[in-house]
Amino acid sequence: MNDLLVSLLAFLAQSLGSLGGAIVVLSLGIRVALLPLTVKLARRARRNQEMMSILRPEIERLQKKYAEKPRQLLEEMGKLYRKHDCNPFDIPALLAGFVQLPLFGILYSSIKNSLGPGGSFLWIKSLASPDFLLTLLILSLTGLTAFWMPSASDEARTALIFIQVAVTFFVVWKLAAGLGLYWASSGLVSVVQALWLHYRNDARRKAA
Repeated sequence: MNDLLVSLLAFLAQSLGSLGGAIVVLSLGIRVALLPLTVKLARRARRNQEMMSILRPEIERLQKKYAEKPRQLLEEMGKLYRKHDCNPFDIPALLAGFVQLPLFGILYSSIKNSLGPGGSFLWIKSLASPDFLLTLLILSLTGLTAFWMPSASDEARTALIFIQVAVTFFVVWKLAAGLGLYWASSGLVSVVQALWLHYRNDARRKAA
């Protein structure tokens, strides 16, 4: 699989005349191909988050009622989750998300192996070296994705944005620009997906 992606990158680079362009096209292609799965998972997560918000008063009531009976509390909360078809720990969604990791790992490795001495792309002077503007772009896309994700409160959204941007910064600030292009391309698809789901959800609420 790794050799196949390296060969595909080489073919795209030759066709487009740029390794940077090849990385963007391949990264976007794979993310778009996975959209049916990622959209399904995002919808499931959003629905779960909304239901948990609706059930919060009932959950708090159960926590007070069974404060001295933890086992019974777990049983009652389990009944509540089953009744409304939701779960704070969505195992199927988590497993489906982990299934994607090997593919992204192979793509990441393929790009890394294809960089060699680097090359230029757009404003980037060397794909083999970190690029400050590309890092800012990646952080902006990460922040936008986190902003449009459903959250229980504004405080939770702010914390989520800060955490995701901070973690992303420590990963990408010294990352080769070629690998950063992959990250930015994937982040762009994530932003478009988050925006589409957000406005689609708003339209569904207004129509209800």
